[in-house]
Amino acid sequence: MRTQVSSKSNAQNSKQTTLNCTNTNQYLKINSQNGESIIIKIADNGIGMSQDIQQKIFDPFFTTKPVGSGTGLGLSISHQIIVEKHKGKLSCLSVLGQGTEFIIEIPLI
Repeated sequence: MRTQVSSKSNAQNSKQTTLNCTNTNQYLKINSQNGESIIIKIADNGIGMSQDIQQKIFDPFFTTKPVGSGTGLGLSISHQIIVEKHKGKLSCLSVLGQGTEFIIEIPLI
């Protein structure tokens, strides 16, 4: 796997760093928006998720894995830490057949 890192700034004092995994079309983007928040985007080009699954992914104990293979706590705990502890946002954008993107926004103090 090859990776490529790029950084850029614009006139609004916003900064962006992108890490691309060239063979897999996965990426990680980190943005700083006017010094008010950090936005982290993690995406892939996998099979995506249905709307039904997207509505449940942050619920405690929800899993799409077979019984005994997962606890269903990972995204629930992540959501709790980001939203409750850091007063941020955690969201998911997904389209079946096109992939999934998780967006984490954490305000800067």
